[in-house]
Amino acid sequence: MRSIYLVMLGVMLGGACGGHKTMSSSTSTAPVITTHDQARAAVGKIVQVRGIVQREKLGDTVNVSDLSVRCIDFQFPDVLVGSTATAEGKLEVMTDEPATSSPSGEISQGTEDGGSSFVIRNCVAR
Repeated sequence: MRSIYLVMLGVMLGGACGGHKTMSSSTSTAPVITTHDQARAAVGKIVQVRGIVQREKLGDTVNVSDLSVRCIDFQFPDVLVGSTATAEGKLEVMTDEPATSSPSGEISQGTEDGGSSFVIRNCVAR
């Protein structure tokens, strides 16, 4: 009888640990941000961003108007790229590393002019 419980526990834990964190059916009370001002005011909080998903070099982004928020630990399913989706998680500002050039002219990996960007940690698609 004990072995049945161990098998059931293993199946439940395996299902909980694997896969993408996508399409949760729970209703969220997190505020939806749509502007840079709203994003700046919401840094450090759980938020939702609803917009067009883009696959970019540094990670998938959700774009609404001129606001772009990158999910740094999550990749949307391929079928959602170019479509509207909602991302939810803790909003932060990340300082981007600027690209640099070596004396021989090689360009390092980095972003043009450095700067900062909005990111969501523990991103979940809704």
